[in-house]
This record gives sequence, structure tokens and C-alpha cells, in this order.
Amino acid sequence: MSWASALRKTPSLDAMRAEATRAVIARLNPGSIRPTFQRKDIDWDRLVSIDFETYYDADYTLKKLSTSEYVRHPLFKAQMMYLKVGKKKARIIGPKQIAAELKKINWKTHALLCHHTQFDGLILSHHYDVVPSYYFDTLSMARGLHSNEIGAGLDEVSMYYGGGGKIQDVLESTLGIRDWSPALFKKVTPYCMNDGDEMLRVFTEMWPSMPDKEMDLIDVIVRMFCDPLLRVNRPRVEAELAREITSRETLLTTIIDLKPYKVDLTLYKKILPKTAERSLPPKEHDILMTKRITGSNVHFAKLLTDEGIDPPVKISPAWIKRTREERIETEATDKWTYAFAKDDLEFINLPDEHKRWIVKPDLESKRSIAAAAAKSKRLRDLVELRIAVKSTTNITRAERFLSATVNGMALPAYYAYSRAHTHRLGGGDKRNMQNLTRGGELRLSVEAPPGYSLVVGDSGQIEARTNGWLWGQDDLLAAFRASDAGTGLDPYCIMASRVYGRTITKADKDERFVGKVLTLGLGFQMGAAKLQMTLAKGALGGPPIFITLTEAQRWVDIYRNANQKIVTGWGICKKIIEDMADGRPGRHGPITWEKDCIWLPNGLRLHYPDLQMLIDENGWGQWSYKSGDTRKKIYGGLLCENIVQALARIIVMYQLLDLSKTYRMVMTTHDEGVFCVKTREADTAFQRMMKRMTTALDWCPDIPLSAEGGHATNYSK
Repeated sequence: MSWASALRKTPSLDAMRAEATRAVIARLNPGSIRPTFQRKDIDWDRLVSIDFETYYDADYTLKKLSTSEYVRHPLFKAQMMYLKVGKKKARIIGPKQIAAELKKINWKTHALLCHHTQFDGLILSHHYDVVPSYYFDTLSMARGLHSNEIGAGLDEVSMYYGGGGKIQDVLESTLGIRDWSPALFKKVTPYCMNDGDEMLRVFTEMWPSMPDKEMDLIDVIVRMFCDPLLRVNRPRVEAELAREITSRETLLTTIIDLKPYKVDLTLYKKILPKTAERSLPPKEHDILMTKRITGSNVHFAKLLTDEGIDPPVKISPAWIKRTREERIETEATDKWTYAFAKDDLEFINLPDEHKRWIVKPDLESKRSIAAAAAKSKRLRDLVELRIAVKSTTNITRAERFLSATVNGMALPAYYAYSRAHTHRLGGGDKRNMQNLTRGGELRLSVEAPPGYSLVVGDSGQIEARTNGWLWGQDDLLAAFRASDAGTGLDPYCIMASRVYGRTITKADKDERFVGKVLTLGLGFQMGAAKLQMTLAKGALGGPPIFITLTEAQRWVDIYRNANQKIVTGWGICKKIIEDMADGRPGRHGPITWEKDCIWLPNGLRLHYPDLQMLIDENGWGQWSYKSGDTRKKIYGGLLCENIVQALARIIVMYQLLDLSKTYRMVMTTHDEGVFCVKTREADTAFQRMMKRMTTALDWCPDIPLSAEGGHATNYSK
């Protein structure tokens, strides 16, 4: 197998800090494509393997800080470094010699290998001004090759490939010790040496199986974090943080007065265990009490009980994942849990349901109606308060944005390669860059460096298009083509027209939105009950839509009757599950399968280890597979979704990879790519992006693709 490791021409090695903005900008143009070497004759002399051991203490630790916060913290100190350059003997370098050793290496021509390269790579760029020509990462490679099979930690990967894993962890003995003694340094040396050697060994085991473009994708992803270019408009973030905090505190102090509620005084010390907490000024005391009471499932349930309301419950997700035997054993104690999450339909609708049933026809006096309305408002206040107390995402994310960009530093964009089972990227670094609210202040605060713009391209309806293409739903594909050409209604309008029995256009926003939810949601065997709940929760960021179960079933039937090829695809996927369980190979379109796995057209696999048909408590059979320490269910529609998501991911990511040969990719959000380009070149870059993102790959030449986007100095799309 050929391997393009793609060692491209290195960017500038100048510092990336705020005072060196011009140097950062100079790295934006990648120039010519980096020189390559082939997998069969890899130039090991240009591979540098590195592993850092660093200072940490009880508070300054990666358990409490994000990677970027930890690496950029004033307390950071590299205590030792594993270093192996090419075929030379590996060495352990002390803290005083690290900088000098790194300067001996020509990073314009050398690649970097680490396990979790975002960590070690950010240390290199931030503290030593080292930006290698290419990034390898064994953690990412393990995720790509062994998703659901094994964990991606070095210990587990090492043992999977016949090694002894990590040796006994001695790092606990270094806790809080900033200046290591010679004896302590000697004690940790074998641990660090073993980590580095095992990392290099598993790399040699994995790289022959790793697809070329996936290696390049890892490089691009790691570079977004280790060599960041994005800027953050800090005043904008600070203003947004202040608004969020003020709004939350106002809610805590005004939306509800908990004093009328009977709080068990015997539990008071458990709610506020510290004497200092109980002695706070009245306002601060009440706010803290409110947070603790409403944030606790037990105490919040008591608040509802005091109102005469039975707290809503649901089957525990953890219980569902257990085997049939484990379920039977724990049914009495662990099956049910409180349904207090912000997306629990029973919880969200609690005030309205109360209002609906509390007023009986024979009691509909003005007094009873007023009392019911007041109680309903009380319940709504409680629901909103609970959500406000438990949901602090906007506040913490704003704080992370600020902490990651102190002193004008660039914003590292963290993405976990192949985090999802379908190889989609995941968020990380304690601030998920993929979940920035469209049009929100945090998203708008992300900016390009001076003189540059962010060019954004978003693949349109890629999963719905891929699903239709995979199973030959030609009328759906024709509708997409006509819509793209401006000669027909888009599929969302067509679906909505079928549901409502009249022609729906883009002017009918609410009805078209329903068509969108149905087109995107029902393509993977979603049933009526799930559809009803999905719409009520406000699917795809839209408004809550309430329909009866009968109406939901009618809509499901309409979709399935109109998309029978897709429905047939679910049956094919059910047969694939049976084939994988029995070890029967097969093929459909761009995918093939064998025992416990599906091969994708890019050379990666979808793993379904230890497929078993399990009989649930009702006597129904359900396929499941092993995922870590749990088992996950799988059925035709869900496997269809897995395959479609994986194929869509390949299409979008490989399009973006092609563009990254010319422009610097700095962010990605699901099916969207963000590139940093000189402002004067932004129009040209955008046109090239639209052309590439509407051109299919070789293995799916006839799939209709569309894209939209734009460019601006900030992330405004």
C-alpha cells in the first residue's frame, strides 16, 4: 500500500504570541505542497518522537484544566522529555537541555510523533517556538483503526499490539514537586522511556493500515490546535459573560422565593455543609441555598412533592445498556431515575400538563382557574430555575474562551479525531468548538488575524443526500438536483406538502421546517413516539411542535410510503447485522462487510464487536454489540444511520482536505469547513470552496451535492 505522509513545506517558526502577530500571519500561506515520502520507503530519519513529563499539583492538573489552559499556565514546567530523532538512540532530556536539543532539529523537514499530539505539540509551539512540518498522533490512529475495539490510551493500545503497556505509574510521587531531585528524576526516567518506546512501537504497527488521507486529516486537525491562528474578540466575550452571569443571578434571586418551601432542617447542614456558607449575608445565602436545593435531584423532587406534583421519572440510560441478566438483578433499585434533564419531555411539559389536568369541568370557577394558573407558573419557575442552575454551558464556555486567550494569544481549536463511532470529529479541551450557537456572541467573537478573513463552506443536507444515494431513492435525488438548480421545490417543501395536503414553499417557514425535520429524522427508522418527542423538544434548533401520537404515526407512514427504497435499505442493514454476526462477507455500493465490521471506501472500518441477539424483559430480540464496558443496541435503521454518517464524513472531510492544500484550515463544525485567507483573496477562495464542495468523490460520482457559505473577518455564518 502506498503512503503519502505528506511532509509539506514548513510554516514560519516564529513565536505565535500576540506580540508576534505579523509572524503568525506569515504562516497563513502554506506555499507549495510539502514534499512527500511513500509508506514503503518511509524516511525514518525525519521522524522525531517526543513525550513530555510535566509539573502538576492538586489544583494545577489536566483533570481540572483544559489542555490549552494547562500548557499556557504560568505554573507550567517541563520536567523531562523523551526524544528520539530518526534512527538515533532514544534519550531522556532534562528541563535545562530541552530548548537546546530542540534547536538542533530542522523542523522544516521533520515530522513529529506523539501520543495525544495536541498536548505535546502545544508545549513545543508555545514554549519552544517549534512547529514541525507534519504531525503524527498514535492516539488518533488508535481511534481511527480500533473504535469500539479498544480504548485509545497508550496502555491499552500497547497491550493490544503485544506490548507490556505502561509500567507502574510513578508520577504520583512527583505531585506538587516543582524541582525534582536527581533521585526523583532517575525514578521517573524508566517510566518516560517506556512511554516513548511503546508509542513508537505501536506507531510502526499501525501506520501500514492507516489510510493516506486519514493521516493527512490528523495532521490538519492537530495543527488547528498546536499552531493556532484564530483570534478572539475579548471585549465581546467579556460582555457576553457579564450578561449571562447577570441573567442567571437575577433568575436565582427573583424568579422564585424558596422560603415558602419546607426544607427539611435536618438536611440543612448537608445542603450548606460549611459554617462559612451558612453565615453568608442573606442575599448570598439565599442564592447558594437555591442553587444547592434546585441542583439536587432529591431536594428538587421534594419541592415538586410539596406542590402536590409527582416528580417525573424515566428509565435510566445506564440500566438500558446492561445485559438482560444485569437488568433483572438491578430492576428494583436502578431501573428508574428522575426525568429532570432539560431535554426530558415530561419535565419540560410539567407546568402545562399540570395546568391542563388540575382544572376539572365542575370546578372551573374564576378562583380555581386563577389558582391553577398560579400553580402552573410556580412550576414553570421551578423548571426554568432547575435548568438555569444545572445548565452553565454558556458561562463556562465563555470563561474558557477568555482563559485560553490571555495576553492576546491565539485560540487553539481542539478536535478529537474519530471520537464518534462513525469517525466523526468530536469536541474537546473543555470548550466544544462544534457547538457554538449560530449567530451567538461566542461564535461571532472568533476572528481572523488582521488583513485576513474566514472563508466558510457548509455542505447542505449531506446525510439526507447520502442516504437517498446509497439506497437508490432516485426521486429524492432528483428533487435535490432540481432544487439545487432552482427549477423545483426543495425536498423539505415536498415532504411538508405531503403532510399538510397543500403546496408548501419556502415562504411557509413553519411548515417547511416540519418537512425538514421529517426528511432528516425519519430516514433512519424513527418511529411515531420518537418523532412526537423530537418535535416537542424543538428539533434542529427550531420551535417546539406538539402533535398527537396518531398524527405522528400518519406522518411516519407518509414518509415511508414516499421513500420505499430507503425503507428497503433498513432491511438490507438488518441483513448486514446478521451477516456480520455469522461472519458472512458481502457488499453494497461502496461498503463491504465481514465478521463484526464494515469496511468503508476510505479504508477505515465501522466495528461491531461481539454481536449478539439478546432477549429483553418482554421477550423481544435485540441485536447488540460490545462498546467498552457496555453493550449498545443496533438495528437496521441505526446501522443505516451509522453507515450514512460515516460516508458523509468521508465526503466532506476529503473535500476540505483538498482545499487545505491551498488554504489554511482553522476550524470545522460538523459538515462545515473554515479557512483563513488573505482578505483580498477571499472571494476567489470562496468560489473554489463552493466548486470543490459540490464535486463528488470518485466512489460516489453521481451523488448530488450542494454547499453554501461566505466570508467575513469573523465567524459570522
